[in-house]
Amino acid sequence: MKRRSTRRSFLGQAGLGLAGLGLGGLTILPSARAAFGFAANERLRLAVFGSMYNAQHFLVAAHTYNAEITAICNADQRKIPAVLKMWGEQADKLSASPKPEDRLAAQRYAEMAERKGVIIADDVRRLFRESAERIDALVVSDYDHFHGVACGAALRAGKPVCSERPLGFNIGDARDLRALAAETKLPTTYRSPGTGVGQFRRAMELVEDGVIGPVKEVHVWLDRGGPDRDALPNGSQPVPEGLNWDLWLGPLAWREYHPDWMSYSHWRETCNGGLGVFGMHASIFPFMALALRELWDAADAEITVEAECSRRNRVSFPRWERVRWELPARKSMPPVTIHWHHGPGLAPGSRELIRGRLGQFGLADAKAADALMASAGSMLIGADGALVGNDHSTVITALPKEKFEKIETNRPQRIPATQGIYKDWIEACRGQKRHIIAGFDIGGPLSELLMLGNIATQFDRQLVYRPKMGQIVGDEAANALLRYKYREGWTL
Repeated sequence: MKRRSTRRSFLGQAGLGLAGLGLGGLTILPSARAAFGFAANERLRLAVFGSMYNAQHFLVAAHTYNAEITAICNADQRKIPAVLKMWGEQADKLSASPKPEDRLAAQRYAEMAERKGVIIADDVRRLFRESAERIDALVVSDYDHFHGVACGAALRAGKPVCSERPLGFNIGDARDLRALAAETKLPTTYRSPGTGVGQFRRAMELVEDGVIGPVKEVHVWLDRGGPDRDALPNGSQPVPEGLNWDLWLGPLAWREYHPDWMSYSHWRETCNGGLGVFGMHASIFPFMALALRELWDAADAEITVEAECSRRNRVSFPRWERVRWELPARKSMPPVTIHWHHGPGLAPGSRELIRGRLGQFGLADAKAADALMASAGSMLIGADGALVGNDHSTVITALPKEKFEKIETNRPQRIPATQGIYKDWIEACRGQKRHIIAGFDIGGPLSELLMLGNIATQFDRQLVYRPKMGQIVGDEAANALLRYKYREGWTL
């Protein structure tokens, strides 16, 4: 039996045994742009910041988009060995493929697994300052407090961005990134899987066409719950080898190292909790279907928001929370109330409430209702029907079922078809027609709306927000939470 080639044998065959040149936080190595058998002007060179979610996808799937990874960046270099391991495994997998293009891709992954032909950085500012000419676009997926500085560095260097959700860390970040994207006119998107699915786009059309009637009530939910930590990490510990603590803090105020600071989605100082994690995925459907983006262009529009929760916690996120936004009319659409239900089993009484709403549209069985609700989702309630989105808004269920038996619900009739969020973005980066419907112009305002909910859970009062101005009316304490001062040396 013929012996399968390994990644080391690929390296030997390719004659790529050169070691890289170390330079501070960067490892600068020879370009591998010609390692593939594709025209150089067609292959997109990607830098990847972080290794979560959309970043992890591109790290092993770049070749499927006729792209290659030319740089990875992470302040926590302890994450790099896992990336190298993924590349090695991908090289071994693709080397056995019958497709020549896969075997060529395997060579590239084998090189990268040995740290060859790829920049390995820990400082995103320096990466774009010194190596921007080797990068065509940036993929970002790390803790929320990194999103603004990483996306900002790329856009200011003239590079398109595919970001993690939410957009930035706070309302100020979201507004600044939206403005920067508009100024540069570069292709931008954020990880919003539903917007790259035909059902999502068709459901937008159904709402616009009035198929379910006027929508005045929306529910969005997540069955999880916040950590509700009592106090911020106390004391300090030695910084582990491989972690650049100063760079990991990035724009945040300095504090001594404690591993608990790196607990994902625990602290308001570093992330956006459940609203940032799954709120973005589940609420994108009602946000777009109900044309809520228009409110950010209306000079006199006001959004009110108030929250009830297990307790007011200024450092962490409550165990359960229920947030209500009241939004004014948009063109032909009436005012709408959006309810967010979050907690273990949802907030008290929320599951029963949503079950009741589903029952109004033919789903009276509690088990069937719970199965449709699953762990997260959304529900648009119209006068003549309802649309229920799943956790990532990739599946939209139309109710009552008999109403939609002869109505097309899968393929959009007017909105351009999609090839998926990542392919749409990649093609836009190449200058082709953009089919992105969730760029920073959408992701920014949606992030603002949800971050406003996080502010509301910290106060025992209703807040009034003017989206055009980006200000909370008459509330100095709440306004102070819209943005924070970046640490010296950091900028969006």
